[in-house]
Amino acid sequence: MHSTEKSATSLATTLEDHLNAEMERSKIPGLGVAIVRDGQVLHIGGYGLADVEHNVPASSDSIFHSGSTGKMFTAAAVLLLVQQGRLKLDDPVRRYLIETPESWAAMTIRQLLTMMSGLGNFGDAFAPAPIEGNVVPLNLWQDHNDAQLLALASLSPLAFAPGESYRYSNTSYIVASLIVARVSGKPYYTLLREQLFAPAGMASARDASWSDIVPNRSAGYSRENGELRNRLWTAPTLLRTGDGGLLFSPRDIARWFIELDRPQVFRPDIVAEMFEPVLMRDGRPAINGYALGWQNSDVRGQRKIRHGGTWYGFRAELARFPAQNLSVAVLANVDDAQVARIAQQIAGIVDAALAPYEPIADATPDRTKADDGLIRMIAARQAPRDAFSDEAWQLWNDHWLEQVIIESEADLGPAPLELVDDDGRGQRRYRLPTGRYHMHWTVDRQAGGRVSAMRFHME
Repeated sequence: MHSTEKSATSLATTLEDHLNAEMERSKIPGLGVAIVRDGQVLHIGGYGLADVEHNVPASSDSIFHSGSTGKMFTAAAVLLLVQQGRLKLDDPVRRYLIETPESWAAMTIRQLLTMMSGLGNFGDAFAPAPIEGNVVPLNLWQDHNDAQLLALASLSPLAFAPGESYRYSNTSYIVASLIVARVSGKPYYTLLREQLFAPAGMASARDASWSDIVPNRSAGYSRENGELRNRLWTAPTLLRTGDGGLLFSPRDIARWFIELDRPQVFRPDIVAEMFEPVLMRDGRPAINGYALGWQNSDVRGQRKIRHGGTWYGFRAELARFPAQNLSVAVLANVDDAQVARIAQQIAGIVDAALAPYEPIADATPDRTKADDGLIRMIAARQAPRDAFSDEAWQLWNDHWLEQVIIESEADLGPAPLELVDDDGRGQRRYRLPTGRYHMHWTVDRQAGGRVSAMRFHME
């Protein structure tokens, strides 16, 4: 046992007290939690209600929607095919999807999985006019077959040449799942069920479905004017696309973490490649260290590999801390739950080295006010050149400032920056609530007061 690790009984008691208080404070109906260390389950549990209308308690086997945490499994489906020698990550997309446009000629499968394809998100070009051929506007209440989804994706203008920059893209992962289907002859989630979920013991993990009978399915909720509401209905196909269309339980995710710790389905080198940040053409990683369905950051100098997910009625967070051999998952059945923050709190309960940042006394509030103004100018695409050192401006003005805007969704909200760390030598770390996440911003200033370095991650 690690010196900072609690006993199983003590951990369960502490978690129950902490999570019940958090759920009461944040009005979360139900949570599922999985904690794995060194390939061993430390804790699996359910808290609150999986179904409010029928008063069904949440449990270790309650089923939640993946949201975008499903991306790591779409990447895993591709990697299964890589491991079998049926494709390569650096193969061009058009080798398998020959009907895609010539502008995709340089786009690779790896670039799809690392958000470096140049493809944007659903709203970028998914409403063509006039409608021609096999193209119909994407909407969440209408089913789309694979050919129609690919035709829609093909209309999306590239935001940059493939590999040149980073842009979070659900479209990229839909396309990646279509490659899996084309190569394997079956939907990506069928491949996963047969070749990963079954052998790894993820007994209830599966594709999302409205119509199938899914034992232990949690009801999903949204909030409207402070009141809990049943989640929005969406078309069955769009519930299960490769950008995040899976169902799973805390117990399933515990088995997934065990597979990552002690690989049986994947070769160890394949698992290592999942987590390694991929570089853009200029040799830099994306600002969030995006790998193959995972993001990289650090907390208190400790590496953190994670991905979050949101779908109507649900939130999910899966996080790994390699130095501590610790993995934490938090699944919620309301789509405004701050599951990333809760997961970090749980990690800190298990291991004090991973305690989340909290606001500290601010001895120089004018500095914080100035930094608050700067981050809002960045988000408004009005970053002032004279606020940066020459080296920092050259580095950040070349795509990276745009990446910040995309990650923060350009809407930082009215809350001010909260100072959470100050080394006294010019480096300060802030936390900024942005709705479902907290954005953490570390900024270094040189002697003249100009920004010399910045780092970001979402919690």
